[in-house]
Amino acid sequence: MSNTEFIYMAVIAAPREKVWEALTTAEFTQQYWHRTLVQSDYRKGSAIEFVTADGEVGVRGEILRSQYPAELSYSWQFLRMDETSGDAPSRVTFRLEALDVGTRLVVIHDRLEGAARTAEMVTFGWPHVICGLKTLLETDSAIDFSLAKAS
Repeated sequence: MSNTEFIYMAVIAAPREKVWEALTTAEFTQQYWHRTLVQSDYRKGSAIEFVTADGEVGVRGEILRSQYPAELSYSWQFLRMDETSGDAPSRVTFRLEALDVGTRLVVIHDRLEGAARTAEMVTFGWPHVICGLKTLLETDSAIDFSLAKAS
C-alpha cells in the first residue's frame, strides 16, 4: 500500500446483498457514514453524490462499474473542504465476496496521486466508515464511528 492507494478488508456477518444495500441506500448510509445520504441509480456513467444533513454535497463522483452484488466502483471528489475540493477525482472500489459466514468486503481507494490531503483523510476515514457498516449489519445498531472523539 502506498500513499496513492488505500486497501481495507473486513469480514461482515451478513449476506453480500445486504452489504451492497447498506453501501448504496441512503437509509443505511446516513446511519454510519458521516450522516450522509448516498444518491445514485448505480448505472455506469451515472452521478453519485453524498449529501450532508444540511443539504451540502460532500462527495461527488461517477459510477464506473456496478455489478450487483459483487463490485461497485466510482470516482470520488471530496468537495467539503477547500484543501481537497481542487484535487483530481480518485477512485473507490468495493469488492464483495460471498463467504459461508457472510461477506468479505474489500475497499480499494486509489488514483490518489497529487491528492495528499484526500489520501490522508480517506486513510483515516475508511476504517471508521467500514466499522460502522459492520456494526450496523451485525448488531442492527447504528454507530457512526466517524464522529467518535478520543477520551
